[in-house]
Amino acid sequence: MNKKELCVDCKKWEKIYDDLLGNTALYEYNEAMKTYFERFKFMGDYYYFNIFNEELKAVIQKKYSKGWLYVPIPLSFQSFQIRMFNQVEALFSGLKLTDLLVVKSCEKIQQSKLNRRERLTMSQPFILNTHSGVKVEATNIVLLDDIYTTGRTLYHAAIIMKNAGAREIKSITLAR
Repeated sequence: MNKKELCVDCKKWEKIYDDLLGNTALYEYNEAMKTYFERFKFMGDYYYFNIFNEELKAVIQKKYSKGWLYVPIPLSFQSFQIRMFNQVEALFSGLKLTDLLVVKSCEKIQQSKLNRRERLTMSQPFILNTHSGVKVEATNIVLLDDIYTTGRTLYHAAIIMKNAGAREIKSITLAR
């Protein structure tokens, strides 16, 4: 959206959380984007990350250049075993990514298999990666993900970052 007022989704999240993520999505999730993600994520066409990589990096470096940690949404162990790559890390490759989140259960259900209600009621899938060696307290975090559907995944991640003491948390996705 290129409007100043909040979107319908943000108005809903505002009732639940004090700090909105102010997600920036580069593109609308439409049929073309659906086809892109089917090829990239589900058929394993890894080189598709190149299509949007430079544009994503440019937006991040323009909006969040100094003093921000770039935190990709992690992939569950089972999804990684199938895909053999984390699509978020691929999309944002070339940036200094900080792995502050870990999926706490290898039983995480694929978001693409769930409807909106099921996504919104999912329990917290993440824990803080205490082995990262990075201090989160008083830092600024940009959460990185591929698709913003309901915002549930990003807000789960934001809760972990906020509880660890992050100062400000924003998010960027390729599509919404």
